[in-house]
Amino acid sequence: MTALKITVKAGEHNRDNCPVIANVDNAKIKALADKSVILTAGDSGAVIPAQCDLSSDGKSATLGWILDGLAAHQERTYTLSEGSVEGKSGVGFNAHEDSIDVAIDGRAFTTFRYGKDQFRPYFFPVLGAEGRLVTRGEVSKISKDHVHHRSLYVAYGEVNDVDLWGEGRNSGRVVHQCFTEQSGGAVVGRIYTQNDWVSKSGEKLMSDRQNFQIYSLPDTGSVIDLDLTFIASAGDVHFGDTKEGGIISIRVNPSLNASDGGKIENAFGGISESETWGKRANWCDYSGIVEGTQVGIAVYDHITNPRYPTYWHVRNYGLMTTNIFGAGTFEGNPSKDASYILKNGDEMNFRFRIYIHAGDASIGKVAQKYHDFINPPVVTVS
Repeated sequence: MTALKITVKAGEHNRDNCPVIANVDNAKIKALADKSVILTAGDSGAVIPAQCDLSSDGKSATLGWILDGLAAHQERTYTLSEGSVEGKSGVGFNAHEDSIDVAIDGRAFTTFRYGKDQFRPYFFPVLGAEGRLVTRGEVSKISKDHVHHRSLYVAYGEVNDVDLWGEGRNSGRVVHQCFTEQSGGAVVGRIYTQNDWVSKSGEKLMSDRQNFQIYSLPDTGSVIDLDLTFIASAGDVHFGDTKEGGIISIRVNPSLNASDGGKIENAFGGISESETWGKRANWCDYSGIVEGTQVGIAVYDHITNPRYPTYWHVRNYGLMTTNIFGAGTFEGNPSKDASYILKNGDEMNFRFRIYIHAGDASIGKVAQKYHDFINPPVVTVS
């Protein structure tokens, strides 16, 4: 097969270890789906792993790779062909009965836990630079407060008057139903899961789709993307105005807590809980020292999300979550009640990126890399 020419333009921002997933309608690329493929850079001759996947309907395909070292306003041309890169295994999964271990080029990264006996699916551990633990799980010898803050997860505290945030006697659950995709790859691995939100008695309140994409990136800058859909599959769904919730939620390793030497920072330069809690921002970051290594974790809110930019429920004791429904509570003004009714049969869609980085927000280039998410490079195929 004749090699394909792929051109990528950096746009207005430097691109360093930037995930690129381009949707293309090209018969030659579709023919490469599920095969080992490589990109060869025209300027340097460097060979890097790539990944071609068919869309679920088979009508188009995606081409993915990691773009590194391309300066703003520059472009690079590659040729796409069959092949592989020695020593690069990409994103690999090891599935168990109720969990999936995720490795990147053989390095342990995280585990997705979805047992039906727990209150909700979540990721734990989440490992950053030098294998340091960035999040706190359900058990901590250092801190046992807020046991429901399970590392990295989706939850909300008032859904049709049911608590799906806490883990009390009357709390509801987010119950895993099935996977629609579970696939590793040279560039990106996908964990696509469907869940039912139910009351304590098991009454179905709504459903969701949590589609996670994990990229083959170095431990100094790992990325998890979440495409999340709330579905009113059992009647109208009322999301109450409460601080007790985070549509995407992080509980950091206690070593990162802002109350113990760590740092909270948002997109507007707000520092600590006093300047970030209940405030709206495009992103928020938590960083600190774990076993002598400075690491951090940021959450990016996409510009297409409802009520962008989100409010943040972020605490000095280690919690960081997005919450678009709690404006009245956050601002202490009942007239700004932000509760919402999702009508029967309707859907609400969100996109988030979790960026696990070395250093603090400045060293980790959190502001720059936000544009990898909302203003990605432009790709053409010829």
